[in-house]
Amino acid sequence: MTATTPVRFRFRVVRAFKALDDGTRKKWVIVAHARDLPPNLPLDANARVPNVLKNQTCIEQRDTLLTRPEDFQIFNGGIVCTATEIESKQDGNQHFVEVMFDQDAGQGVVNGGHTYAQLLHVVHDNTTYADGKNLKAVLLKDARNGSEEIGRIALDDELLAERVARARDKAQVQIEFVAPVVDSEMLAQIARARNLSQSVDATALQNLAGKFDLMKSVLGAAAAPFGAAFRDRVVWKTNQEIPEDAVGGAIPVKLIIQILALMNARQYPPETRVANDVYSRAGVVVREFGEAEGDDEKYYNALTKILPEIIKLYDHIYATLPEVDPTYPWADGKFDSEKKKKSSGPTLTPFTGRPCVSKVASAFVWPIFSAFRALLAQNDEGDLKFRVDPISLFNDMKNEMVTTVQTAHRHQAHGVVHQVGKDKEVWLRLQGQIEMELKLRDRLAAKSKK
Repeated sequence: MTATTPVRFRFRVVRAFKALDDGTRKKWVIVAHARDLPPNLPLDANARVPNVLKNQTCIEQRDTLLTRPEDFQIFNGGIVCTATEIESKQDGNQHFVEVMFDQDAGQGVVNGGHTYAQLLHVVHDNTTYADGKNLKAVLLKDARNGSEEIGRIALDDELLAERVARARDKAQVQIEFVAPVVDSEMLAQIARARNLSQSVDATALQNLAGKFDLMKSVLGAAAAPFGAAFRDRVVWKTNQEIPEDAVGGAIPVKLIIQILALMNARQYPPETRVANDVYSRAGVVVREFGEAEGDDEKYYNALTKILPEIIKLYDHIYATLPEVDPTYPWADGKFDSEKKKKSSGPTLTPFTGRPCVSKVASAFVWPIFSAFRALLAQNDEGDLKFRVDPISLFNDMKNEMVTTVQTAHRHQAHGVVHQVGKDKEVWLRLQGQIEMELKLRDRLAAKSKK
């Protein structure tokens, strides 16, 4: 087999420094404008073929590049490359690096391939790693998944061109070069070490930023079944260990954020909007909670102050649905009478660990639970409270609401449980039932006063 000629790249950098020189290998760390990146760095050393459409992190990268490109280097871990040699040179007032790759040795981008691919896509208009789709088409897809600001940019060609130009001017990226790496075993070790590191969950970063401090305080100070033991069952950060003697098991903080979003009458005013987006965009909702500012953050804080009541309502609905109809497939929505149910021990509600007849899919619980945000009232100080006892109201309406969910599941959703969670109409009907009941009670109360 004929050896491939080594390829050499020379490109301008903002700064470069030698981080390591042990006499055998050198490590250079450079910072370059994204616009100066070569469009064809070898990717053979990368464990994954980049695809900016399939990688969720790329959505956030596009958002950063088009809304605050000057922060890209701060938020991004950068790119790591192995090479045969690297040199830093100065030409007048400009700095350059010259890098040589041996493609036979599989050198090139070891980690950060998606970062590289996304910078090519936005700044260089290179669709190689975007399934041939141009930036506008990809941004419109992002917008359909919940990014309103990106949607506004994508729909305005002049604004989009302006933002891309700004990204070309401002976006910088860090690149780390290790050379020489000619041993295939060493290359594999580097690639494995750089690609198998555990990603940091968004909630772990929110925890570090203090976003859960009020939540911890409220849950820790509340009366049983809450308190310190309950607070310590919540998984606030990655790899957190839950006490072995904890009754009820771990509680993902993501689920707490999601039920707060389902109760967010500011973002989902009952009179004009349903909250089925929370089900379809459950992951995005968690990120939006961490990014909430101003009045949005104040409203989430007000909801957090009544979190124990909200959790009690959620668990009560969860436990009651299978009590209303014990024969219904609440756990998975599958109508299979011949399927033998495997015993997996006692079933408990997600938060308070209350024993219940069956597990219940979120798609069944969430539309009913969210309808009760219509009961929330806010005073002049911004504090929230339920106008009537939500658990008592649910007990009065449970048969009607269960029938609504079951009908939607059997007919509109054709037995597909996830379709119930996504179906705007079933959320709207449940919401309408609550609103109608409140109006009826208000009329009766008014008559009794006459």
